[in-house]
Amino acid sequence: MAELSPDQVAGNWSAIASEYEQAFEGLSTQYAAHALRLLDLRPGERVLDVAAGTGAFSLLAARAGAEVLATDFAPGMVDRLRERIAAAGLPSITAEVMDGQALALPDASFDVSASVLGLIFFPDLDRGLTELRRVLRGGGRAAVVCWRDPASLQLMTLVRQSIQKVAPDFQPPATPPTWARLSGDSLRFRMETAGFRDVEVVASTATQQIHAPEAYWSGFTRSAPPLAHLFGQLGPERTAAVGREYIEALRAQSRDGVPTLRVEACIGLGRA
Repeated sequence: MAELSPDQVAGNWSAIASEYEQAFEGLSTQYAAHALRLLDLRPGERVLDVAAGTGAFSLLAARAGAEVLATDFAPGMVDRLRERIAAAGLPSITAEVMDGQALALPDASFDVSASVLGLIFFPDLDRGLTELRRVLRGGGRAAVVCWRDPASLQLMTLVRQSIQKVAPDFQPPATPPTWARLSGDSLRFRMETAGFRDVEVVASTATQQIHAPEAYWSGFTRSAPPLAHLFGQLGPERTAAVGREYIEALRAQSRDGVPTLRVEACIGLGRA
């Protein structure tokens, strides 16, 4: 069995649930809303959210009238989502700790299944997709969100460029990150291989303005296990300098001077 990367270890995600929510929910909520529109969700339908994180998709689906089961392998993520469910007063969501590659759920038990920027981290992508298909009733719909082109993802391209300016001798990880294995180009094929019918892949773009750059950067450096490891290696002084370069690069690309992320993802849609 291959050694797990830091972003495939549940405890690493549990430790940074709040930072993940702060850094990424502004983007993931936009992808989740787009996916829900494409899925044509109807009130009363049963929805499964796999690798739900802090619950962007689940919360939107529940507010649209669905009965939602949110699952994640990281107890800390599930704890945070349960806090949000209670605060929002949404009794139609249940959150459970569960491995998305081996769901403890019966066949054909949901109308909709989805994973928004979660399945991309699975050690076995195909098992994850097969499980999303297995739990759907006949004619049920699924949505999977991944980055459109991980190699040119603005979010990380600017990080790499900023590190190069601040610490040109620093050697980043030599191997591609786990989240870069699935892209818009490969998503259709993998979903079809997993048994989905009528598969289509739709581009989805999210934008996020960063009105408090220092606070954003502080959370961003701890918002995912690979980032926490990377900036831990750089150390606090160089990390702060990288942050200044990163924010300035975002500001330079923005029309009104407010640092703005524009990040392209893909939504894979299929039927059981």
